Amino acid sequence: MRRLVLFCEGQGDELGVWQLTKRVLAPSDPWRWLVLDDAPFRTGDVSSLFKSDFSKWLKLLTAARKRPEFAGVVAVFDGDMDRVNKQPFCPKLHACQLAAAAQSVGAGSTFSLAVIFARQEFESWLIAGVESLAGQRLPPNSRPGVLSGTVAPSGDLELHPRGAKEWLSKAMEEGYLPTRDQGVLAKLVALDPIRNRNLRSFSRFESAIVQIASAIQHNKHIATPS
Repeated sequence: MRRLVLFCEGQGDELGVWQLTKRVLAPSDPWRWLVLDDAPFRTGDVSSLFKSDFSKWLKLLTAARKRPEFAGVVAVFDGDMDRVNKQPFCPKLHACQLAAAAQSVGAGSTFSLAVIFARQEFESWLIAGVESLAGQRLPPNSRPGVLSGTVAPSGDLELHPRGAKEWLSKAMEEGYLPTRDQGVLAKLVALDPIRNRNLRSFSRFESAIVQIASAIQHNKHIATPS
């Protein structure tokens, strides 16, 4: 078995990223040869990964390599930053920088890596599919979730609303708490409505998951984007 490890920013992201990754992988039924590690690494503030010659980033990747049967990393971060190291934030440019730096510890040669920035936040993807969540009761104990009749905003959801967490909180009867709700909503949200909103970052997420799984299966490692 080969192990795919997830990286995310904080505790609230762990189950959300894990659930969506599992769902994207499921149609190819890779579970005979692939293990999706259930203990994602929390990186903390993403901007800190770019400092001191990427030392924190490389340390985290080195730690991930110690997991049994380790074969790859998928890193999913929020892309709501304005600047990184005094440089205007660009999701592709900064993902490429992390992927390139990771090559010094074996990314692309001894293990596979994909870096994805959700635009603007992971919750932006949930908002794109929010109508599929409206009125659903949430586990555990069938608690109230997204208010019935909730409709996703029009326009480019990768630009607006800024503050996706706050928007989602107003749309939920008991508010939105990432540590409580993100994993549940990621498990329940319909994926086709998200795809239909043509979110480039979500398309990138899905394609990167498929690409990295194929690379791991055939032992032809990649570091993406490049």
